[in-house]
Amino acid sequence: MQPTRLLQQRVICSLLWGVLLVTSALSLSAQTTYKGVKTPPQDLTVDGSLETKAYVRGVSPSGRYIWAAYYYSQAAYVYDTELKKCIWQKSNAGTEIDVKYVSDEGDIVYQKDRKTTICISHTGQEVAISSPDSDYPMIEITGVSQRVDRMVGNMKPQDPLKRDMRPFVANRTAQGDFTITPLSIPAEDALGGKPEGTSVLALSPDGMTLIGRQVNADSYHPRLIQWTIPEGQSVATEYTFPGESLFFNLDKKKPGPQPKREDYDSDQAWERAYGIWEKALLAYSKKPMLDPMRCYYSPSTQRILFAARQLVLDQESGAIDQVLMPGYWDLREQRGEVLTKYEGYTATEALDDGSLLCIEEAKSFYHCYRIDPKSGEKENFALWIKHRTGIPMEKYYSLDDHGEMVLGWPCISQDGKTLALFGPDLSNPDLFRGSYIQFTDPLGVHTAIQDPLPTHPHQLRVSSEGRLEMPDMAHHQIAVYTPQGELIALGVVSASGHYQIPQSSLGSILLIQIVSPLTGASYSYRLLPMAD
Repeated sequence: MQPTRLLQQRVICSLLWGVLLVTSALSLSAQTTYKGVKTPPQDLTVDGSLETKAYVRGVSPSGRYIWAAYYYSQAAYVYDTELKKCIWQKSNAGTEIDVKYVSDEGDIVYQKDRKTTICISHTGQEVAISSPDSDYPMIEITGVSQRVDRMVGNMKPQDPLKRDMRPFVANRTAQGDFTITPLSIPAEDALGGKPEGTSVLALSPDGMTLIGRQVNADSYHPRLIQWTIPEGQSVATEYTFPGESLFFNLDKKKPGPQPKREDYDSDQAWERAYGIWEKALLAYSKKPMLDPMRCYYSPSTQRILFAARQLVLDQESGAIDQVLMPGYWDLREQRGEVLTKYEGYTATEALDDGSLLCIEEAKSFYHCYRIDPKSGEKENFALWIKHRTGIPMEKYYSLDDHGEMVLGWPCISQDGKTLALFGPDLSNPDLFRGSYIQFTDPLGVHTAIQDPLPTHPHQLRVSSEGRLEMPDMAHHQIAVYTPQGELIALGVVSASGHYQIPQSSLGSILLIQIVSPLTGASYSYRLLPMAD
């Protein structure tokens, strides 16, 4: 049914009942129908049975495919949310199988060991990708473009104790294989010195933006780096250091390269130089600092999510404790912040409304919360979903010993409409239950909208210029009718709650029908003209 006809019928029904103001939410057609939800919680199954031994690792851009990996049994699988079944499973005893990416077309990229990556095209072509550098034979894929025509990753030495690595970009050729090209590393890093360790962490869906990290030789003072590959090119030609303003006092002089012992004639000379450098570094660096390990990328919001850390001395034990705080950097808006109020949290995902999904590691990797940087609100993620959709989350997911719901590390599709989760199984907390929920709109897009709950019937009035003030109905659909049911205008209330009535319609009684984008609830009003 067309939206216009649907709105017309709703207004006519309201008129037949002779009601000036109607605030009736749509009734659920079935127990499995919830507000804003396309597919309520669904279990991931393999061969028809619930799979309880795998960790959900990712979701394809449109939510068609979900992939998971079993680290202890060297296997992985891909689940099709349309067919509702496992469509690919790989197992190799003694070799770690780790799916890295699945496209909407069904292309699968996975690592069968730490040296070889396999790309299986949806057409059936299978291509092996290995390191071209014998000194760096280990290979790790960290990002794949949406069209699977580009990958990024790091080549590593055989010895796992060596931290040195070489970031690379791999481009698909006309023959279908991939050519690996090492990424150019800037001669000077964000601190004004020569970078000691550079790695690439993620790739944007269009394959043009690469996110990486640089650290000193001791892995301290990490900073972000961003490469850009121009349209039509295959290698990065530009780089910047995103988030500098969060971690450094940019009005102060950069500390420069870290002094090395081999460059000085004596220990005393080196220690003196190092002390001067460290003092400059502390003046240049803000607290808390970026954590060297906890950094993630959200393709649905183009945000870098991370944890900042502050080292605190325990006065009693003399040990140094690490305090984590969540943060983000928005690549599109070139802004971000560290949420110092929330100690102990790591930001791992972001929603369309700008809020963050954060893990409280002190409890477990399954204690997830939604934190809104603007309002400062924090809520258990499972409860937040329940309050917004009506899904009885406690019937699907486990509770901890304190009665709090626990969900595994969340993964969100690029379009923001599919949420994949895993967590302790209801019947056996030692097993992991994989599941997913699909939404009608990007997750979080309407979270700032509160359905109006007027306590008394009233009449709305429009100004002589036709400006309608409705601050509690931002983003709602709006239709304007004559008393006879003729549609005059159809639109959306602005973010500030304003809507402009057509000038030609002023001077007469108007009927307004408003529909919530989140719940589908409809509201009818009679508008009387008045002067300012």
